[in-house]
Amino acid sequence: MSKTDFDPIVDTTRRAEIVTLLKRAILTGKLEPGQKLNELRISEQMRVSRAPLREAMRELVQEGILTSIPYAGTFVIEVTAKDIEDAYSLNQVLDEFAIEKTWPNRTDQFFDELDRRHDAVKQATLAVDTTRQIETALQLHGLIYEWADNALLLDTWQRLTSRLQMYFALHQRARNEPVPSLDVHEEYVRLLKGRDMKAAQCHAREHIALDFEELVAFAASLEKRNGGSKTPDGRNGAKQKPIDP
Repeated sequence: MSKTDFDPIVDTTRRAEIVTLLKRAILTGKLEPGQKLNELRISEQMRVSRAPLREAMRELVQEGILTSIPYAGTFVIEVTAKDIEDAYSLNQVLDEFAIEKTWPNRTDQFFDELDRRHDAVKQATLAVDTTRQIETALQLHGLIYEWADNALLLDTWQRLTSRLQMYFALHQRARNEPVPSLDVHEEYVRLLKGRDMKAAQCHAREHIALDFEELVAFAASLEKRNGGSKTPDGRNGAKQKPIDP
């Protein structure tokens, strides 16, 4: 079995399960940035019809993890060093603003939810579940956006999270670790519970910048390794590698 093989799905109507399997393949590197998805091959491996598979792929296109290019196919999104720089710099600004807006809105309910989400991250980390760890970490970071009482800010965050999923996954690949350390969010959570808003904002910026240069260098090495070829939509990035070469 090659690394891109998929296990069969018993219930062919379970689009959510197909989405989960595809996302897991992307976030664990089984499907790499720029790689083309072979619908026939995947549907045969999962033992599902192509209709629910296409629905699942469309959902991931909407999330921003896949991109559909007319007359070319559906591809995992490209990741370049510039993409990462853009996303992380924006994330730093948004986090600082979200903390400022959330600060006066914090209640016992906020703190309880903060602890609950932090526990979920730690459980996923202990289980060495890369996909779940990334999802729960983003849910933890998303709490300040949910409590900021700013619909446009929340919408911007939600649009950014799909990209961040890819970048977090690449970060772990760059470190050659499936999950980060168990205590990576301890200080973040402690400061969000505290009284010093500026300290919380400063730590949030530093947390986002953690190993940033390492990740950018890793993305740049991927671009160099793949020759900086252009995708069918004209973007520079990795070559389109079919799922079943």
